[in-house]
Amino acid sequence: MVSKRCRWWAVLMLAGALALTGGCSPRASEFLRDDVDFSFIRRVAIYPFFNLTQDIFAAQKVQSIFVTEILETGELEVVDRGEMLAAVSELKLAPDMILSPQQVIDLAKRLEADALFFGTVEEYGLERTSRDATHVVTVNYQLNEAETGRTVWSSQARTDGASLMRKLFGGGSASLYEVARANVRAALGTLF
Repeated sequence: MVSKRCRWWAVLMLAGALALTGGCSPRASEFLRDDVDFSFIRRVAIYPFFNLTQDIFAAQKVQSIFVTEILETGELEVVDRGEMLAAVSELKLAPDMILSPQQVIDLAKRLEADALFFGTVEEYGLERTSRDATHVVTVNYQLNEAETGRTVWSSQARTDGASLMRKLFGGGSASLYEVARANVRAALGTLF
């Protein structure tokens, strides 16, 4: 017969395992300049995200989540999307082009922004493995400051909808929205 103490210990271990494995599995790498005082960055603009996936709306979907998560932190003011697109058009920039440091400086000045966020969506959709299919999102994020146009933060995050609990007890992948949101949060977790 198992003692009461052993049963409680088993229940606590299971609860801990559930807490650690219940959601999406994000992995994010980061680069953060240590010679930049991020407290001076208060107003940011978010350049249209670049899309490398088969889903033609993937970049817009991830960018929408990104904007919401930035605003939710309460740390930064975000330039209106319409204002950003007007400035991109005025400066004859294309949403899918890589900007030079001078172009970053000019765009930030036009928008009165302290920094610009960029994003490249590399994976967005269903990934099939040997027996299961799971949603996967991989995005590269970047923040360039307005004075010099240089990159001060960069993060690549890969998130999938699988979890140990789903693998052990069945069930499908987390939704693509949940996976994308976990991806954005993992990346922003390296900045805030």
